[in-house]
Amino acid sequence: MLEAAGQAFATHGFHEASMDAIAEAAGISKPMLYNYFGSKQGLYVAYVERSGRALLKDMREAESRNAPAAQRLHAGILAFLTYAEEHSSGWTVLHRETLAQGGKLAAELSELRERIADMLTTLFDDEAFAHAFAGAGESLASWWLAHPRQPKEQIAKVLMHIAQSAPTPPDGGARH
Repeated sequence: MLEAAGQAFATHGFHEASMDAIAEAAGISKPMLYNYFGSKQGLYVAYVERSGRALLKDMREAESRNAPAAQRLHAGILAFLTYAEEHSSGWTVLHRETLAQGGKLAAELSELRERIADMLTTLFDDEAFAHAFAGAGESLASWWLAHPRQPKEQIAKVLMHIAQSAPTPPDGGARH
C-alpha cells in the first residue's frame, strides 16, 4: 500500500494523487486504505515516516562507528545517494513534495533533517556546518537524479570535497 502511495504522491503530488488509483495499484479496496490510514493525509504521513526511517537506517548502518570519521562520512554519503537512487519516489516525496504540504508533514521532514544534521555534527563538530552540508547534500542529490549519467561515486566525491572545507574536517584536520 505504501509503495503504491509513494509512487502516486511522487508522480502526481499530494493533491492530484487519487485514493482510487492508489488502492488499485496496491491491489486492495479504497475503503481498506481508509481503514488503515484514516485519510489521504494519514496515508501520506505514514509514507513519509517510513521513508524517513529507511533513509536514516541506511545512513547509520553504512559503516561501523569505529571507522575513522571521513570513512563513516563517505559511507553515509553513498548510503544517502543509494537511497535517493533506489527509492526515487521516497526521495521525491521527502525532498520536494513534503515541503509544499506544511503542518505535520513539514514537522516530520524537519525532524528528519535535524536527525541527519545531528549525525553530521558528530562528524564535523560544528552544528552550523552540519546543517549547511545536509542542505548541500539534498540539493546535490536532487540535481543528480535529474542527471543520472553522473556516477554516484563522483557525486560522493563532490560532497567529500565540500566536507574538507569544514572548520574541523571529518578526517581530524588533515586537508587534502
